[in-house]
Amino acid sequence: MRVAAAVALLCFCTAAVAADGDTGALVLLAQGDATLASEPAGPADPPDGATFRLRRVRVGEDVGGRLFRVRGVLEAVSADGLGTYFTPVEGGRLAGPLRLTAATASWTPHVLLRADAGLIRVPFSLSRQIDQADLRTPERAAITNALAPDFRVGGGVGGDAGALSWAVAAMSASRTIDGDLFDRGAMVAARMAAEPIGPVGTTPWRRALDDPWTDWLRFRHGLSFMYGTLYEAKTIGAGTDLSLQWRRFAATSEYIFVHAPSGNQQGAVVEPGITLGPRRVDVVLRGEWQRAGGANGWGGAAAITIYGRDPRARLQAALQHTTGPAPLPAATSALARITFAIN
Repeated sequence: MRVAAAVALLCFCTAAVAADGDTGALVLLAQGDATLASEPAGPADPPDGATFRLRRVRVGEDVGGRLFRVRGVLEAVSADGLGTYFTPVEGGRLAGPLRLTAATASWTPHVLLRADAGLIRVPFSLSRQIDQADLRTPERAAITNALAPDFRVGGGVGGDAGALSWAVAAMSASRTIDGDLFDRGAMVAARMAAEPIGPVGTTPWRRALDDPWTDWLRFRHGLSFMYGTLYEAKTIGAGTDLSLQWRRFAATSEYIFVHAPSGNQQGAVVEPGITLGPRRVDVVLRGEWQRAGGANGWGGAAAITIYGRDPRARLQAALQHTTGPAPLPAATSALARITFAIN
C-alpha cells in the first residue's frame, strides 16, 4: 500500500510537468561512514564501536521546463546506533529503510511566486532547508532531529525577492506515505528570511571566492512558525536563526521552541567556521543546548570537510559529544564520511 501510494504521488507530480522544452537532470547522493568509535544514545548516532557502513543512498530525477518542474528522489538508509532508520520527525517513509525525500511538482510563473505540491520540504528551521549533502557536520544537531520536521505531503507557496524570501505550506502531519496519509492530523508552517545588506543564502560557506560581496560583512535573519500535529496535536513551534558571512568566515545559529500539551521543549545551536584554500577545506565547530522535561542537555562537535577537485566528491571527519536531557545518556562518536552528490 505504501509503495503504491508513493508511485501514485510520483505519477501525479510527473503529469504536472509541461512536455514542451523539458530538461532533465540526475539526482544522486551516496554516503559511506567509517566510525572510529561510538557510544550511541539517540537517533542518528552511529552504531556502537568501530564500524563501516553505507549510510545513505539517494537517486532520482529533476525534470523541468520554463514554468513547471518535477523532482522525485528515493532514499535508502542504514540503521543508526539504536537500530532505527530515521529520526522521530523525518517524513516521506515507505517501508523499512526506504523513503521519498522528494515527489514534488512546482509551478513558477514569476521569481516572486512559486507553488509546490506533493512531498515538499517543511518551511520550518534553517537546518532543514539545507540538503543532507551540504551539511558542514555529518549529521544535524540533536535539537533539529528532535523538533524540526523535514518532508511532508501537502502544498505550499513561496517567493524570493532577493532581500526577502518567504514560504508557507499546509501538509499532512503523517510521517508515512500510505492509505491513511490524511487521517493522522495536519500541520501548517511558514518561514521568512531577510538579507538586508547582500546575498548570504542557506549555505554561505559554499559561495564563490570571487563573489563581489565577499568583503562585506553580511547577515541573514530568518523566522519560522509551525502549528498542528508533530508528536501530538495542537503543537506550536517557533524559531529564529541568524547567518553571518565575511570573506572566509561563515557562521549559522538557530533557536527552536516547541509548545505541546505534554510540555515544552527548546534548544539552540551555533556553528562558526572558516573555509581554507580555494573553497577546498571547511572547518567548523558546533555548540548546542536543549531543554526538555525540566532537564538540560549539552553538546559540542568539530568537523572538517575536504572537497575534491570536483566538489561533488568530499570527505568529512568529525568528533562529537552530546548529553541529552535525562534520562538520555551521553553519546560520543568519531567518524569519517565520504560523500558523492549530484543535486
